[in-house]
Amino acid sequence: MREELIRRIKQLQQEIIRHNLDAYIVTLEDNIWYLANVTYQPEERPFFIIIAPDKLPVLIVPKLEERHLGKIIIDCEIKAYWEYPSPEGENWFDIVNEAVKGYHRVGVENDIKAGILARLSAGEIIPADLVSDLRQIKSPYELQMIKKTAGICDRSMETIFHNAYKGASVVEMFTLSKSVQQEQIKSKDFDPILTKLLTAVWPAPASSMPHSIPDLADQVNQGPNVAMCYFRINGYAAECERTFFMGRPDQERQEHFRHMMNARNKALAIVKAGVKCSDIDSEAKNYLIKNGYESRLLHRTGHGIGQGNHEEPWIAEGNDEILKANMVISIEPAIYIEEIGGFRHSDTVLVTNDGYELLTKFAVSLEDMTILKSNRMAQLKGAIIKKALNL
Repeated sequence: MREELIRRIKQLQQEIIRHNLDAYIVTLEDNIWYLANVTYQPEERPFFIIIAPDKLPVLIVPKLEERHLGKIIIDCEIKAYWEYPSPEGENWFDIVNEAVKGYHRVGVENDIKAGILARLSAGEIIPADLVSDLRQIKSPYELQMIKKTAGICDRSMETIFHNAYKGASVVEMFTLSKSVQQEQIKSKDFDPILTKLLTAVWPAPASSMPHSIPDLADQVNQGPNVAMCYFRINGYAAECERTFFMGRPDQERQEHFRHMMNARNKALAIVKAGVKCSDIDSEAKNYLIKNGYESRLLHRTGHGIGQGNHEEPWIAEGNDEILKANMVISIEPAIYIEEIGGFRHSDTVLVTNDGYELLTKFAVSLEDMTILKSNRMAQLKGAIIKKALNL
């Protein structure tokens, strides 16, 4: 891990030089973790890393956190500020501004908080997403970690299918993530701050509102039901989503499913290094519009995945960024019909020089998405859960 962090810091130093900057201030939580492997929750006390070419990184942290940073694995200088707020001369901004004193052109992240930006003093403050740009292309170590999370997504999706039955409550599906957490704890490979686990099912017709929150008592039905495994495990994310049915769907639902799959396949067919993100979105979107779904579309075809479940690059018509090898993205074109439900598969996809690799490999066909067995054991377990929760 130390060698990985050294590589990242050296890459950032090269970018600082390339952008004609004297130094760069990092304050976003995920970016600090990317560079220093520091796990923390800032609350109202911000953390900073100041990177300059040919100098040790400077970490500026609240006094409260100074001791546990004694185990940090990169070579750096640590400066602590007393509290927030502090007396004049002891605030975080006093320490930060002193640390960048003498630097003229100082870079900051585009998403820096306005309250932090307002307190910074330098000859010139230059917004530039240097760390976010570096994070888009994954190293072998990062790909190993993302693939591990993707594999857990696949196994968890299988668990959802084994526990799905007509009449299963939404809360039963939410509880399945508990087994993933227990597995990580047992393996002694679990960081609670860097791990977020969501297993869920949106039953029809609520599945037509992908960012809605279903009632815990809502029940899995004929479908289309949309199942989601949306994980970040020890700092590395992946997602797998599947549209499934309890029993054979009627002809109309089969047709909607077929068009969703066609749009997905069209998008995947052009994924490779050198392709514009916008072209991938257009490929799926134009197909769906030509087949009468223009009013049934709600979002882009995909987004980047890495430390976060949603990050750059955005697979959207408004983004002409060129895909590069070892970027990781989602592909998830979707159809949403208010009175019927949603039709969406989502996969975690590695971009390669000549195509792509699916990192989530769970089945996708209509046959595999049609559950015919009764899952009697799941029904018995579900009855106990419902009784305990008065559902």
